[in-house]
Amino acid sequence: MTKRFLTGEYNRNIPDAVKKALLFCSETAGKAGIPIFLIGGIVRDIVINQKNFDVDITVQGNAIEFAGLVRDSYPGICELRETHQPFKTAKICFNIDNEWVKTDLASTRKESYPYPGSLPEVEEIGCELYEDVIRRDFTINAMALSLNRGNFCELVDCLNGYEDLGRGIIRVLHPNSFIDDPTRIIRALKFSVRLGYKLDKKTHALMRQCLDSGRFDNFAGERVKLELKQALNLNRAECLTRFINENIYRLIDTDISHFENAGIIKKIVNEYRDFLGTEDNTWLIYLSAILENPETMENLYMSGKEQAIVLGAAALNEKKDLLINALTRFEIYEFFENSEPESILGFLAKNPGLEDKAGLYLSELRHTTLHISGDSLIDMGLRPGPDFGRLLRETLKAKVNGEISTLEEEIGFVKLKI
Repeated sequence: MTKRFLTGEYNRNIPDAVKKALLFCSETAGKAGIPIFLIGGIVRDIVINQKNFDVDITVQGNAIEFAGLVRDSYPGICELRETHQPFKTAKICFNIDNEWVKTDLASTRKESYPYPGSLPEVEEIGCELYEDVIRRDFTINAMALSLNRGNFCELVDCLNGYEDLGRGIIRVLHPNSFIDDPTRIIRALKFSVRLGYKLDKKTHALMRQCLDSGRFDNFAGERVKLELKQALNLNRAECLTRFINENIYRLIDTDISHFENAGIIKKIVNEYRDFLGTEDNTWLIYLSAILENPETMENLYMSGKEQAIVLGAAALNEKKDLLINALTRFEIYEFFENSEPESILGFLAKNPGLEDKAGLYLSELRHTTLHISGDSLIDMGLRPGPDFGRLLRETLKAKVNGEISTLEEEIGFVKLKI
């Protein structure tokens, strides 16, 4: 095997603060005689010259013990934040130039799957590096980069991931990869879309066999949710199109709705991005276009808020005729009132012809508030009662419709209605 040292790529793509943190880890490992490596996605991104701030280190030994050594070697700089005993993993943070650098440490481990689609069981902790990399998903994510003094930045590539990166290929490590963990099918889609790579012929055939077998229909689950969220949050129309056309949706719900124009959703998300509570909710807008079954949402372990967003879009769609026939600004306001922006965008994905009305609500109408309140009506000599709500609602209607705007005009409007 040809030796490759990625010193130049490492220096270009790893931020200076992260380099210092990795040097601390390297020096500790050297003193203790423990082999450590950068592993997985960060190595892939170093190879293809992309920035990556997710630092994953694998320790050929006990990562928790190693984390303790690093902390003790650099008191005041390194903090041990978290440990997980069953898998012997740890999280440490370095305070470098008033910046916290987070580092995940994992022990090398050998795993097996007791049955298809199950969580893996650990067979050995602290195994040889090869046993650790062959349990991973794709060759491009199974490379390691030495952080040891004698061969710092040497690429450890047992499965030809470097060559696959050069060819733009996503390839599984063994024939049972998708059977062991069907979530890898969505992960393959994510990396294919994100990197612009293709699944090699054998990998694509294995994916088809897994999906066509039907054994993972309606598989769902929390791990599927995580992969689906990451894939759809890319906001790439290709991702949803392939999710549907390649039958990957069967992992979620075999009765899922097909959606023909995913480009519409990308356009809507880009145009109304500022109205999102967080871009991390982009996936819910895509999901609103294809999913309406509450049971499936529960099987995906979606939170109450996430379900409410998707179901809110469905509820708007059911009554869309009201918006189509809306003639006044207040009718538009009432239609969308109290809807989450993500629900509105999910509704808009199915009804792009109503963009003008939805855009009006998002950009202007939803911010309409009254200066007066119930206390204002009491100050005007009114007694609390059912008329309070009616008067305030009529005043809001007049304000939304542009008939009044100032506090004085609101008060004058109420006096006319008394």
